[in-house]
Amino acid sequence: MSAAGARRVRVALPLLVCVLYAVLQLASGDRWTLFPDSYRYARAAEQYLGASRAEAHRTALAAFCVSRARKEAHEARLRPTVVTSERVLEAEADRSCVRRWADAEDITTADPRYQAIFSARPGYPLLAVPFVGVLGVLDGLRLLGLLTAAGGSLLVFGLLRRGAGLTPAAALTGQVAFLVTPLGWWSAQALGEGLFTMCVLGVLWGGLVLLRGRVGPGAVAGVALAYAVAAVTRYSSALVFAAFMAAAVTGTLCFSRHRRHRGAAVLAGLSALTAVLVGVAMAVLSLPSSQTTLQDTFTHHFTAPAVPDPWSRLFGLAGRYWQDWFAQQAAMPYFLALTAVAAWTLTRHGDGLGPLATATALTGAFVLTNHPLPQEADRLGVLMWTPVVLGVPVLVERHGPRLRTRDGTRLVARSWARHQVPDPQPRPVD
Repeated sequence: MSAAGARRVRVALPLLVCVLYAVLQLASGDRWTLFPDSYRYARAAEQYLGASRAEAHRTALAAFCVSRARKEAHEARLRPTVVTSERVLEAEADRSCVRRWADAEDITTADPRYQAIFSARPGYPLLAVPFVGVLGVLDGLRLLGLLTAAGGSLLVFGLLRRGAGLTPAAALTGQVAFLVTPLGWWSAQALGEGLFTMCVLGVLWGGLVLLRGRVGPGAVAGVALAYAVAAVTRYSSALVFAAFMAAAVTGTLCFSRHRRHRGAAVLAGLSALTAVLVGVAMAVLSLPSSQTTLQDTFTHHFTAPAVPDPWSRLFGLAGRYWQDWFAQQAAMPYFLALTAVAAWTLTRHGDGLGPLATATALTGAFVLTNHPLPQEADRLGVLMWTPVVLGVPVLVERHGPRLRTRDGTRLVARSWARHQVPDPQPRPVD
């Protein structure tokens, strides 16, 4: 194959992975559904399109009920004692859902404190506006979910291929790993996780470029833009992520002479500035804080009286939750095993990826600690999978049986060397 043909294949393969992923997701059928938060995002998108609050509620509720009715009917039809047709079951479930919430202001609660939590996060609904406007709520959000999941996987590929300098095979491994782990699954849902994950990956890509000393306006602008979009998508998580990034990069500056350069300082400064600006914006705009979300947790969406000391309750609940979490992981330790291998690989061979992946994983663990709810743990802690998605490709690169050149040197060493030291001579065509 000619060099031009090989380049076209390398470009086409990541896109082919995205297409195959989309086909598989569409084949899943009724397993994709709207969540209660999806209803609120859809309602906000309809309001941005000009609908009144009541009209937006009816449109979002209709889509929510249809998606839930399809799933309930499909699951009911799998029971051996159910003989009613799936169509009849779906119609009844849809009517029941609409009757239940038609006259309500929200399917959870109309409490202003609860509504403020979502109105302060306009990023995902604004992104959904053109999709909902053209295709409607269900089809629009389904397409948006596929695009955010595919986009996240392409960012992983670019981060590993262009940012880390890995081979196409290793970068494809990371792309596939992203799509088959909870990172990909939650990115495809009608929630803000997909957009926020793309922002995180954008920060990691630009941050890796800066951490390796390649300071340029593109990397700085990319990190700043990713932080900005993350802040309007989920400002509290953006603050935590930026704070952990600032701490991780500052630690790298202190303990690694190899990383003491302007790029690392710029990344640490950008991250610290983002954390400060988000904190100031929360205070100035009176955005819901951790105190509000804790009361939401312990009062079951403000339907019970406020608790006097939510923080002490949180510490107790979080302690019990993490004990149970480790017990579950010990019973089926695939996540712990993968994370341990990935962490070891990134520590030894990550060349800057290690601190960034650690900061991202700690963000997921911190968010989960602040919301230790078993029914939402998979979603809230999804960023804890980041070391696996980034570490496994490095392991493939370092120890894959076909990753040696004819002279026995490793491709990863040669690839990283090209990024560290400019080649003054044109390379011969293979």
